Amino acid sequence: MIGPGAPTGAETIAELIRGWIAVGLLAPGARLPSVRQLARDMSVAPGTVAKAFQRLDAEGFVVTRLGSGTRVAERSGALPGAVLDALRRSVEDADRHNIGIEQLHAALDAMWAAEHPTPPE
Repeated sequence: MIGPGAPTGAETIAELIRGWIAVGLLAPGARLPSVRQLARDMSVAPGTVAKAFQRLDAEGFVVTRLGSGTRVAERSGALPGAVLDALRRSVEDADRHNIGIEQLHAALDAMWAAEHPTPPE
């Protein structure tokens, strides 16, 4: 999952874990590796991982308990399974049609804007 050359820096690590939570790779209640283990896996200092975990805890993505480790919060912002499945199908379809991420983002932004128009001031 993680190896040498992976992103470094507390914010980058936190962003990576947020992404895993959002797409369901880390489910609510899942236990994260220990600070030391993740630091070894990512070839970074344990303090860097500890800072990332502290940020994620403060943001409500994870819950850290002394002696029981760090787990994904029950209300962590993970997308519902049906939404993830639809997004996976959309990504697969886009890939089959050689549509890049920028086009996919633009289409999603346009669809969102059409469904959620900004009220006039």
